[in-house]
Amino acid sequence: MKIVMICVQPAYQEHAKGEEHPLPNMKARLGATVGAAALAAGLVVTGSTPASAAGAQDVFTFTPLIPDGKSGTISVTNETKNRGAGSAGWYSYGDKLEARDLLADGYGIEAHLSTGRVATTDGHASPYTATKTGNLPEGNSYQMWVCVFGHGYKTCSNKVWVKS
Repeated sequence: MKIVMICVQPAYQEHAKGEEHPLPNMKARLGATVGAAALAAGLVVTGSTPASAAGAQDVFTFTPLIPDGKSGTISVTNETKNRGAGSAGWYSYGDKLEARDLLADGYGIEAHLSTGRVATTDGHASPYTATKTGNLPEGNSYQMWVCVFGHGYKTCSNKVWVKS
């Protein structure tokens, strides 16, 4: 939303005896100022776009939980809809990367591992879980992150450390 501030400072001038009083001119200026302010307010109201308008993207937050420093998840919340949208998970036992899409909101979930491994729910209706596995050397550290994509939009979490 745009905010327009208009400051009106009435001009005050002393006038000598016999001169016309400035009040009639001030009324005219005040009327013009009020008219301009009303016009500006009308433009602001009609020119603003609500956050839920078409073309606006939903807002997502990411919450990591890696309790043992090896395996864990990054939860995805669709703040616009106030609902859990999905998660990315890494499971060191089995070296499994998982992407879970829980919310039918038109967005997909991608789980990424720094090895280049990607699990994605792309092309599947929600709810859906995609899994990618493959043996990795034991005890190595990797970075995991999750991305939300759809409607020509993509946003990703920060990276977290996990281990195989």
